[in-house]
Parts: sequence; structure tokens; C-alpha cells
Amino acid sequence: MRKNTFTSNYTIGDSAYDEIGNICNIYGKKAVMIGGKTALSKASEEIKAAAKESGISIIDTLWYGGQASFENAEMLAANEAVQGADMIFSVGGGKALDTCKILTGKIEKPIFTFPTIAGTCAAMTSVCAVYYPDGVFRDVYFRHAPAEHSFINTKIIAEAPTKYIWAGIGDTVAKAYEPEFSSRGEKLDFSNTMGVTLSSLCKEPIFNNGTKAIEDCKEKKSSEEVKEVVLSIIAATGTVSNALEMKYNSGAAHAICYGFTIFPEVEENHLHGELVSYGVLVQTMMDNNIEELEKLIKFYKSVNLPISYKEFGVKEEELEKVIEKACSTADIEQACMKIDKETFRNAINKLEDFINKKLV
Repeated sequence: MRKNTFTSNYTIGDSAYDEIGNICNIYGKKAVMIGGKTALSKASEEIKAAAKESGISIIDTLWYGGQASFENAEMLAANEAVQGADMIFSVGGGKALDTCKILTGKIEKPIFTFPTIAGTCAAMTSVCAVYYPDGVFRDVYFRHAPAEHSFINTKIIAEAPTKYIWAGIGDTVAKAYEPEFSSRGEKLDFSNTMGVTLSSLCKEPIFNNGTKAIEDCKEKKSSEEVKEVVLSIIAATGTVSNALEMKYNSGAAHAICYGFTIFPEVEENHLHGELVSYGVLVQTMMDNNIEELEKLIKFYKSVNLPISYKEFGVKEEELEKVIEKACSTADIEQACMKIDKETFRNAINKLEDFINKKLV
């Protein structure tokens, strides 16, 4: 029996933290705040002030460990403050939030997310991308439900480095294409149908507002366009992710993204959404949808998203390792076509030829 665990609540705006008391008080009075170092430096004082005003005590503030790994979740689970807390306040980007979702899934405590960047939908999805301590992709983990509530402070997000919302746009575009690609030809139940239908909200608001939102973030300005893009990145993508079974939740775009993680320099210097955005082009070429590919490339150029693997510093002779890793992931097990090494190889080569012809 499937439960309705795809809906997640959120508060968004420059004063989102003012709602902490109204939302969190029913869960207890003691919270531990866990997050990334930079994220905590940007948001912790404001969160503490809002929590204190509502009678919630932050009994400790902890670094999440630097990687979304089972090892870091286990390290945090052994912490006395975590064990004694009524709830977890998770602060930061995708890896910090995913670590805390793994943690609270295992120790069965409520979690409230405070995204400080809009790089992924981690704040509102129950799905977690898990990595080995060295940064290589490992697996996915499913929390029993998404976070109890997400407090999305658009002022903090707008003031963060622009590269994060830029990468978030890339990750969100993938969610507009992968569900349909993975589910095409399948008989879908209500939840999966809803997820595929809602996936359009991961594309049009991005195409309509993405360029302006990036410009506003460069100026540290929290605008309506920033809000719309952030909601697409976090709320729309998160809701779609939660509605879909995992086999429809990903696709070739994420597989090729995880393929690139075998190179430490790529993992260190390029963001998840940036890699996934390139994967969307590979998948679209794989699907031979040239009309959509041209739309994507036009948009990518307007926001400077990558259109070639060469932009990651990867050489042609290294692609075979990327493809081998991509083919080892579960992301390609469900698709509208058979995907193997040759499928990836042909799509990547055809994409390069297509781009070169367009640039001439």
C-alpha cells in the first residue's frame, strides 16, 4: 500500500523564519541545529533568535561532516545532543540536508529544513543522494517522508553565491524531462501520473524567469523572479520527486552526472545540477528530440550552463570510464528505450557534432 507522502509544507519569503514558532512548537521545545559551516554562519543567528522567541531552545549546533554519507549520519546519531533533541533543524545545501534526512530517518525524529542555497530540491524531497566519504556517488536513500516543513528564506538564498541557484536551475530542468522519459509507454497510477504532469512546473517557470533570477542574485536582490525560480527548484521538483516511484524519478541525465563523479576534480569543481544539466542534453539527444534540444541549448547559452563534457575538463579518452559508471547506476533501469554503453557513447558523440555544427 502506498501512502500519501509526496506533499511537503513550506514557508517562503525574506521573513520565513518568523514562522518557526507557529510550525515547530507542537513537536517539542529542544532542537539541534545541523548544517554546513558557511550556511550556519549565514543563517544560524537568525534561526536561533526566531526559535528563542517562540520558546524553542537550540541545545547544540553541529557541522554535518562535509559529505552526504551514511558514515556522517551515524556519527551524528551517536551525539548526545542529537539523542536528547525533540527535533532537528537542518541548515544548508543539498548534502547537509540529505545527511540530516538520513539521520532523522534512522533515529525517527522530525526534521525541519532551512535551505540557504537553491541548488537542489533536497529541502522538500524524501530522496537523498548518498556518497562515499571520498565523494563518489554511492546510492539513494529514502526517508519515510519529506521534511515536516521547509523554511525558505529568499533573502539568504539571493545573497548566496549565484553559482548555486544556477546549478539548481540545471538540476530542476532535469526533473522536467526525466520522468516522462522514464515512464513513457507505462500504465501509471494516480501518484505517478500526478508527478509526471507536475514536472512541467520544473521547466516553464525556469525558462521564463531563470535569466532574470540569476541577474538579480548577482545583485543580491530577492525578487519575484528569484522566488518563482526557487519554488521551481525546491517545491516543484521536490513534490514531483516525492510523487514518483524511484524508477520514474531519475533517468539518463542523472546517470551520466554520477558517471562524472569518478573524477575527484570534477566532483570538487562542478556542482551536481551543473553536471545533470549536461546529462539532460545527452538524454534529449538519445531521445532524438532535436526540437527540444535546440530550445535547451538556447536557454543554456543564455544562463551559461554547460553544453559539452569538455567544459568539465574531461578528455575524450576518459569518457569510457564515465559511461561505465553511468551504466552501473539504477537510474537507467527504467526508460523508454534500452540504454547501454553504446547508447551513451552515440548520444554524447552526436551531441558534440550537433553543437559544433551550431557553433560554426
